[in-house]
Amino acid sequence: MNQTFHRTIILVFMMAAISFLSGGTFADEKSKETRQEIPAEFRKLTKQAVPLNVQKTLFLDPKEKCLYLQGSVVLNAGLLEMLCCRVQSKEHESIIAVNCKAYPIHTGLLALKAKPGKPVSFNPEYQPPTGEKIEITVIYINKQGKLIRSDAHKWVRTATRRYFYTPLARQPVELVIPEDCEMKYDRRRRELLYYGTLSSKELKRLQKLSQDKKYRDALEKIYKQSQPRLLKADWVFAGSQLQKDPQTGEQRYLAEGGDYICVANFASAMIDVAIPSSASDANRGFEANSDLVPPPGTLVLLKLQRAVDSKRAK
Repeated sequence: MNQTFHRTIILVFMMAAISFLSGGTFADEKSKETRQEIPAEFRKLTKQAVPLNVQKTLFLDPKEKCLYLQGSVVLNAGLLEMLCCRVQSKEHESIIAVNCKAYPIHTGLLALKAKPGKPVSFNPEYQPPTGEKIEITVIYINKQGKLIRSDAHKWVRTATRRYFYTPLARQPVELVIPEDCEMKYDRRRRELLYYGTLSSKELKRLQKLSQDKKYRDALEKIYKQSQPRLLKADWVFAGSQLQKDPQTGEQRYLAEGGDYICVANFASAMIDVAIPSSASDANRGFEANSDLVPPPGTLVLLKLQRAVDSKRAK
């Protein structure tokens, strides 16, 4: 990212800030949704912070060196492309949606001295997104009324709603696959398959169907493959891109399409995972951790902070 790009972002934000301070509104950012009452705990956390948008869903806390972004859970089960998106954009594949434009968030990160890098590139070959590491904490009130802080990585896990498979030259003669089982044998591909997470109980049941060592070893491999693992990759401030409209000549910040905090690589991502992660339906690698993510509609605060500042605070 060159300096001209970031000067443009800052200039656009300053123009919007003037509108905000003079009592105006950001044109297409008005929300028709019914606003929920903000928990007192959230108000306390953002008391010393400065609101950066009209909706007061984005706050800059200079003392804590962080941004607070208010949103709500829109998905707690299913395949993901995003941890967080803009409202009315990609809620069907994002855990959290926020009523806030992208460029104030980008500018807020710059104000925290976060250094943007470059979005993912696929041509001529794959180059992962780069940028300063961003620590993300999810804050919400549970059913018992307790304030919960969770590392956002724990809300994302490897996809389990898919087939796991491993080579198996032949199906053991004595093996009869039960009708109520998610296991299959593909004779053409010579592969043993299982849909979903293979539990230890089911593993033992299936192992009893045959004493064939290769079959039993294949089951063990599938068992290990199918166990959900939490996201471990770093989130980095990739910074998205500016694109000039060929008709109007206006510069458009591509993250405004909704690609705020991604778990699948996008060239338009503002914050992305620094690993290869496919966005294709057949190969998406992550899903919402339904064991931990609260129900849709739950209000949340996302705390965004440079990793170096987060470590200093601990």
